[in-house]
This record gives sequence, structure tokens and C-alpha cells, in this order.
Amino acid sequence: MLTRIESGDNSKLKLVRKLKNKKARDDEKKFVIEGFNLVEEAVCRNVDIEFILVSDFFNAGSFIDKCLDKAIPVLEVPSALFEKLTDAEFGVGILAVVRRHDIRLEPDKDDALLVLDRVQDPGNMGTMIRTAVAAGYAGIIAVKGTVDVYSAKVLRATAGMIFDIPIVYVDNAAELKELLAPSGHRLAVTVPTGGRAYYEEDLDKGVALVIGNEGNGVSDEVLSMADIRVTIPMCGEIESLNAAVSAAILMYERMRNG
Repeated sequence: MLTRIESGDNSKLKLVRKLKNKKARDDEKKFVIEGFNLVEEAVCRNVDIEFILVSDFFNAGSFIDKCLDKAIPVLEVPSALFEKLTDAEFGVGILAVVRRHDIRLEPDKDDALLVLDRVQDPGNMGTMIRTAVAAGYAGIIAVKGTVDVYSAKVLRATAGMIFDIPIVYVDNAAELKELLAPSGHRLAVTVPTGGRAYYEEDLDKGVALVIGNEGNGVSDEVLSMADIRVTIPMCGEIESLNAAVSAAILMYERMRNG
């Protein structure tokens, strides 16, 4: 049975508003997912959902029944209150608070990994997460300074793939090196010029592919650790490609080489 919330001072609504802040997400070990597709993916994958909020205009009775059958609390909120909980451009109608659990990344030596070095654009990060899943990557390592994967914009851009791949954060290049040491992964760094053409390198197994910051590229610290430096050849006067486009080209070497 649905529980109705009428007051904006309700503790559940206060928590949703609080979780817009990264520090609060880290402290509470919780985050918010918005929109039917993302919430449905979470429910189907038995993600640890604390509760679901639906606007009173949301119409998906069978799905709500499914959530209630799984003992997930579902709370109905007047649309005027619900709209204040999300910054989505269009009315999403449904959101959920999800509990975070510690993630350990222990890749096999042949796995491919994606390393994000201070990537800032939420859309880029979401697209790269989706592409990493599609290309069969085993995990993602984000260096401190990378946009928070649990922000609403990143989560929406992942289109549900956030639940299909482990993502861990490291504070610096030294922690990155320590994490990769047991599996012996080669660090493949993307550089605009001076590297070998990407199709001349083996990028399908045992590689940790680094995508750098949109404006400044890969940091000097990470660059100094590189086992491989690769460049995407380009015609004309184009200096660089969008970070997510570059990542897709390079990650799909794993699929091309089978």
C-alpha cells in the first residue's frame, strides 16, 4: 500500500534534498536515482533501495505493486513537492534513494579497465560508463578530481549501466599504481600527439586505458607511469576529439580484436 506524504518537512524529502550534495552522499553512503528507466533497472537488479518516491501524477501501478511485493517502501508525493526534489529538465515522476556499498576492484590479468583522470563533464562520464559496459570492460577507476559518478546528471547519462560495472575512486597516481600492481595491467595513456597510432597497439587485454581531463588531458603524474602512449590520428586541423568519443574508439579495440 502506498504511503502518502503531504509535508515538505518530511524526513524522507529532507534526505533527498540533502543528497544533492556530494559530501552528504559520501557521509550517508546513499545516492538518488531519477526517472522510471533508472529506477526500474535498480529494482530488476535487486539494488539496495531504501525507498521510492512517486509523484501523484505517476502512472505505473503494476510496477509499484512489484516494488511493494519486494518490500521496497513506496511513498506518494504531491507533484508540486516532487518537482522541487529534482533538477531534471522534464518531469521524471519517480525517484529512489539507493544505499551505497563498498566496492572492491580485483580484475583478472586479462581484463580491460578504464581510468578516468579528472574527467569533469557529467555527460562524458555517463557515456563512457555505458561504452565501457558495451565494450566488455571489467571496471572503472576514477582519479580524484573526476566528477562524482553518483551525481544526478552522471546517473541519468549512464542510462542504467551504472549498476553493471564496478567503479572505484583513487586519490592520486600512486594509489592508481598500487591498485593495478597485483594484476600487472599495462597503463595505456592517450596523448594528442607523439604516441603510437592506437590500432598499432594491443589494447584488448591486460590494459588500463586512461582518458584525461577535457581541457588539460592526462596529468603529468599519470603520464609518467605510462607503459603505452597512444594517439588517435586525425585529418585536417582538428586538434582533439571529445573525450567520450575518443574513449569509445579506443575501448572498442577490445571488441574488434575479439
